[in-house]
Order: sequence, then C-alpha cells, then structure tokens
Amino acid sequence: MADRKTQVLIIGSGAGGAVTAHTLAGAGFDVTVLEEGARHGVEDYGKNPLEGMRNLYRKRGMTPILGMVPIGYVEGACVGGSTEINSGFWHRTPPSTLLRWKAQYDLDATPEELAPHFTWAENMLGVSTYGRALPKSSEVFAKGIAAMGWSGQEVPRAASRCQSTNACASGCPTGAKPGMSRSVLPQAEQFGAKVLTRCRAHLLLKRGSRVSGVLAEITHEDGQREFVRIDADCVIVCAGPTQTPLVLRRSGIRFHVGATFQIHPMLKVVARFPFEIDAHESVLPLLQVKEFWPDISLGGAFFSPGHLAMMLSDNWLESRHHMRDIRRMAAYYVAVRGSGRGHVRTPTFGNQGMCVYELSRNDLQFLAKGLGHLATLLLAAGAEEVHPTVQGLGPIRTQVEAVRWLDELLPASKLSLTTVHAFSTCPAGERRDRTALDSFGRVHDFENLYVNDASMLPDSPGVNPQGSVMALARRNALRLKETLQ
Repeated sequence: MADRKTQVLIIGSGAGGAVTAHTLAGAGFDVTVLEEGARHGVEDYGKNPLEGMRNLYRKRGMTPILGMVPIGYVEGACVGGSTEINSGFWHRTPPSTLLRWKAQYDLDATPEELAPHFTWAENMLGVSTYGRALPKSSEVFAKGIAAMGWSGQEVPRAASRCQSTNACASGCPTGAKPGMSRSVLPQAEQFGAKVLTRCRAHLLLKRGSRVSGVLAEITHEDGQREFVRIDADCVIVCAGPTQTPLVLRRSGIRFHVGATFQIHPMLKVVARFPFEIDAHESVLPLLQVKEFWPDISLGGAFFSPGHLAMMLSDNWLESRHHMRDIRRMAAYYVAVRGSGRGHVRTPTFGNQGMCVYELSRNDLQFLAKGLGHLATLLLAAGAEEVHPTVQGLGPIRTQVEAVRWLDELLPASKLSLTTVHAFSTCPAGERRDRTALDSFGRVHDFENLYVNDASMLPDSPGVNPQGSVMALARRNALRLKETLQ
C-alpha cells in the first residue's frame, strides 16, 4: 500500500469540492482532490443516453430512493460531479430560506455576506439568460403563464453560449455549459491542485479529535486496484449528499450525519399540442412558475424519445401510440420543497449505501395541487392532452379534470416520482441538537475535518441548489484559509 502526503485533501470534485480546491490552491496551499469517477473530455459528451449514463452517472443513472413511494434519483460520478449533467439552472439562495435556516438551525449566513460569492461564481460560469428567441416549448409555457395571470420568469443558466443541442443530461458537447471540469477545476489545477481520478475514499483515519488522512482505492486504466494512504493536515469531504455521509459514517462519525436526507420530489407530465413543437431537438423549457413558491415550482424537463417512452410507460398500453406524436409533445414538471423524512445508511453488506425518503402529507398535497396547476396552465397554453406519470391516471383533457387535483390527493402507490436535487445529510449551523457541522462546515468535535457540499444545506432550499452550494463553499473555504495560515 502506497503512502502519500498533502496539506489539504478534498474528497469530491463537484460544485463544493471544485470551489474549495480553487480557493485553497489559489491561496498557495498544497491541495489534492480525490474523485471516484473518471475524467472525460468534451469529445465524450453528448453521446447517446446509455453511453452518457455509463460514463458520467453513479450506478449508470439508477440510484433508487426507497420508501413507501420509491423515487428515481440521478447524480454524477465523474470529474465535475453533477455539474456535468445538470441543466445549468441558477438561483441565488432566497433571503427567506436563509432566514429560516437562521431561525431553525442558527446558520450564520446572510444574503449580504453571500452576495460577492454568488457574483464570483456567476462570473466564473457565465451565468445569463438565453439571450435570443425562446424555443417553442418555452413559448407555449409562457403563453400558459400569461393566460393564468401567474408570476413566472426565465431562469438564468450557467450556459451563456447554449447552442440548444438538448444534450445537457449527457454532458454538453459544445462546452457551452461549463461544469466544474470546464471552469473552476482547470483553474484550480493551474494553481497547483492535483486531481486523482478513479480514486474512492473508503475511510477517514482518526487520531482523537483530528483526522490524519484517508484510506483510498485507486482503479488504474488496466483495471488493477491499488490501496493508498493519503496523509493530510486538513480533510474536506465534498462527495455529495449521498456519499459524504457514507464516508463519515463508515469512519465512525455519526452525530447528526445521514439522518436528515432531504430532496425536491418531482412529478413529470408530457403534454401533446395540436402543432409541432420539436422539444426533443431544442434546449429544455427555460421558464419557471414562481406563483406558488416555495412549496411548489412548475417548470420544464429534459425531453427525448427515451424520456417520452419512460413518461408514457406508466400507462403504456393506452399511451404507447403517442410515441408517433413526439414532434407535438414536450415535458414539464411539478417540484415541491420536500418536508418528509429521509436518511442515508450503509447496508450490512456492500458499501454503496441506501437512501430512504418518506413523503410527508404536505409533499403529497403539494404534488397534487402542482399537477392541478400545471395541467391547467398547459391546457390554457393550447395543449390537447396532459399525461401525468401516475399509473392508472389517464390523460387530462379539460381544465375541470385538472382542477380536481387542487382538492384531492393523488394515489401515492401509483406515483412515479424522480428527483435531481438532494441535500441536508450533514446540516450546518450553530444548534448542535440539529446539526452535524458548524456554520462554516467544520464537523462537530473535530479540529480539521470539514464538509463543504450540498450535504451542509440545512433543509430543502426550494430552488436549484448549485448556486447555494458554490457560494457557501467559497465563503467557507475563505474562512478555512485564514484558519490554516
């Protein structure tokens, strides 16, 4: 077993890990980043979905969240993490969310304090709006918003040069949507940071209240595996909301770790219009309805022949003929700010971990209300039918059929839910009775162990979390820089 030494060891290269590496390497520290996945060039992006899932996703895109209502979850497992495969939608943390986190977790973070870190990240990623005529799938959504008199907006994206290839979920083949591997990490490496790929962190090595390093396993190109011990003065775990708690728990660190898993549950629909929309050949719809936020958000989803087949599969025998109508169809979603209970644990056998989330009654109510609102909007926009991903629930063709769900609950056992947003498995704040970390990411009762990724968000933010993660991670890393000097 080989031994290595570094000053700062970062586990994970996603939004939190990349920003942490950039900040500390830029300050002159010796930084090493461990990434379980591989590094891929832009020539590997934009492939067919199966190849993209094999190369860029954890478990090839098949990570189940267990519970009374199983939920499909996807996350990245490559250099850059989930920033390589997300839509690039960008939100600053809402002030009301920061206020709630202060009240409930005593998290020390204000909009004024985070503003320069958001600005830094937005400049790094080129965050902007689309900047040209919206695609048809966005146009009809805007028409529905206007018809209902609701509040909606185009969401800025970290994709200033978007060429509308509809390949975000398989990695942007043009480089127009710069994930961490195309933006923050290259600069960190220019500052001297070293990135070890195909390197899985198994165990944190502890000495009292300090962590002395990590036991990790490197898989070489020829398939040979090598265990390495990497000693470090400071360890920062940024492996994501499912893997960060597993690394900590395997290492015997369990205080409020992995017990508060939160998500944004999402219910998708596919709408059929009487005219061609060609959503499968353009960027996903770029608008979101904020009328019912923070409990409910309505927006647009990725759409391809494979996505259409999956969304119709809940009622396949009755709906399969609509595969022929793909040019007249587009996908949209209802997302709710989850308030259920979840956890992440290492099973008795294996080390991949198990995610569990139980929907709350509020989750179920808001999903139903969201479906009612979304279907009403799409019908007002001209849709002939709205097909929800609910087994046994046929197409919604009239607004009367749609609004029933404002007052009724959807059948929980028939729901097909997904999510791409997970967080809160190591909540941060000054209330030790509710948190695993202090406000700046230091693990309680440890001197040199930190968490700096989506795990630290105290609960569901109600918006896409990448912006929140990057701003908090940079703020925390700058504080850590002062501590290490």
